[in-house]
Amino acid sequence: SLPYNRIYIMLEYKLKRYGIRFVKQEESYTSQCSPLSPEVGKRYVEPSNRKERGSYRDGNRVYNADAVGAYNILRKYHSVSGVKKELSVTGLKTPEIIKVAV
Repeated sequence: SLPYNRIYIMLEYKLKRYGIRFVKQEESYTSQCSPLSPEVGKRYVEPSNRKERGSYRDGNRVYNADAVGAYNILRKYHSVSGVKKELSVTGLKTPEIIKVAV
C-alpha cells in the first residue's frame, strides 16, 4: 500500500526543477516477451521462458530477467512516443550471477 501517486508527483516536481521530463510508461508483458520479438505485446508473450528466478531463456540464449524487462519497457516507450532508434541486445546476452551470503 505504497502511495505511488504521491511518489510520482514528487519525482516529477523534482525532475522538473532540473529540466528533466518525467514520463510514466505502461509496462504490461515487458518481462514475458523475448527481446528479439517484433514488438512487446500479449501476442508475443512466452511466460514459460522464465525458467528460474532472475533468468529468461529464449531458445539457447539466456538473459537476465530484469534486463529483459527494462529493455522491453524502453522498446515500448519508443513505439508509443514515435522515437525511431535501433536497440542492441548485446549487453543482455551475458548475465553475470553473483552469489551473496545472507
